[in-house]
Amino acid sequence: MKYPAAYFLDCKRSGIYAAPRLLAEFKRDATGNGLAWFDVDLAGVATKAALLAHCQKVFGLPDGFGHNWDALADSLEDFSWLPPCGYVVLVSNADQLVRRAPADFATALEIFAAAATYWSTKGRLFIVLLDDKSHGGRSLQALEAQ
Repeated sequence: MKYPAAYFLDCKRSGIYAAPRLLAEFKRDATGNGLAWFDVDLAGVATKAALLAHCQKVFGLPDGFGHNWDALADSLEDFSWLPPCGYVVLVSNADQLVRRAPADFATALEIFAAAATYWSTKGRLFIVLLDDKSHGGRSLQALEAQ
């Protein structure tokens, strides 16, 4: 399935979704249309500190990153060094974090959702995709081509 360019220009799609079935195709089309792609593979991440350190690495945050929720929220609203088209964050393998620190994972998702709202108001797409191991029992809308 091919995702048309217009699909990636619709900032109203910003939000948190279940990863599409054809993820490789979605990634190809998203990056081919200028979106920045971030793979947040949380295998082995079980604490807030490890999550924040991993986010610093994946998002390329500066050495002065504060390693707290406010710093993550601020950073996700400042991607000035990235292309201005939009952003896709794939969160995978979060099952260990969901089990050991469910409140921290919920807070991270709230921060991602707030970033999606922020970027939508700026006319940019910000999508967070959760794989099957990262739902944490949440019911998520599927992100499929329309």
